[in-house]
Amino acid sequence: MSEIPTPQSSIAVFIDYENFPVGSNGSQDDIKLVFERLVDKGRITIKRAYCDWSRHENMKPILHELGVELIEIPDNSQKGKNSADIHLAVDALETCLAKEHIDTFAIFSGDSDFSPLVAKLKEYDKTVIGIGRKMGTASLLEGVCDEFIFYEDIVNKEKLPGPYPSYRSKVPKDKQKCYKLLFQTIDSLQSEND
Repeated sequence: MSEIPTPQSSIAVFIDYENFPVGSNGSQDDIKLVFERLVDKGRITIKRAYCDWSRHENMKPILHELGVELIEIPDNSQKGKNSADIHLAVDALETCLAKEHIDTFAIFSGDSDFSPLVAKLKEYDKTVIGIGRKMGTASLLEGVCDEFIFYEDIVNKEKLPGPYPSYRSKVPKDKQKCYKLLFQTIDSLQSEND
């Protein structure tokens, strides 16, 4: 007898890369960790990042490899500093209205300018997850999101050995990967806001 599949959230990710350069150290490991955290919440169907990519050439291949669509916003003084923010907000609202199957939006930014966007997405009964850095995230944005995750909490937690019980000497080598995954899953569930 097969189990009835449960519905899974469909997530759209929008990255304000000018204000939140994820994995800017040139490694895709950090951004992968963030996406892995989101995959725990559902299936990522859209990944877009907005900025003047001529200033972040080293990240282009890394983000392409991860399936992130790079939206070019040329740095032009006539466009103003918020042109990437406006483009991101318009795309998020268009996605909200045109793609009803997407029920969760992840906004990578700490900019309070996105608070009205978050409020509007919630009006349309969408769940909004904010992801930002501890330094530079506006409390207004953090407060309006359904959930807010700090980038450092994800990245630093994965780099530390973790407070996991010692299992290496007690568990066969071929099962150690499963045990590590189990402890990471428990840790992830405990860190959820809900």
